[in-house]
Amino acid sequence: MKILKIFVITVVVFAAAPSFSQSMSFEKLYDRFSGTEEVNCFSVNGFLCRAGLWVAGEHEFKDAIEKVNSLRLISIPTSNFAAQGLSVKGFKKILSEDDFESLASIREENSRIEIYLQQSNNPKNRYLVLVEESNLLTAIEIRGYIDVDKLRKLAFENDDRETL
Repeated sequence: MKILKIFVITVVVFAAAPSFSQSMSFEKLYDRFSGTEEVNCFSVNGFLCRAGLWVAGEHEFKDAIEKVNSLRLISIPTSNFAAQGLSVKGFKKILSEDDFESLASIREENSRIEIYLQQSNNPKNRYLVLVEESNLLTAIEIRGYIDVDKLRKLAFENDDRETL
């Protein structure tokens, strides 16, 4: 009977393990830089994300993120990386070790936006958006599920409106 209990507990723990996973990448950034000079951090739950979009009049986007659980943001001057002997390029290497997959990279004037996805076996994916400017790195971690089909539909609707 004791072996059966141990087996059941082991199965339950390993079956639930993906839901306990943390983004070590974001945690490392937060642990290393939060509380240092000119670093800004905040986090909000999914409800507040959707409420913020509703207040801003972005009702369509609210539908696409209805299953988002939380959003965390940290904004770090790149000089803080150099002061600690670190680099943004090194952080990106940590992302790949943390099973993040690059989805898109967008260059705009002096900035670069990169979007990463860390998939799990449950609907609680983890997205990481890096906005790299000449003197600032902003990392945004989104936990939950984003309906890409709804976002794509919105993009095409907006393109059609702009051409009219």
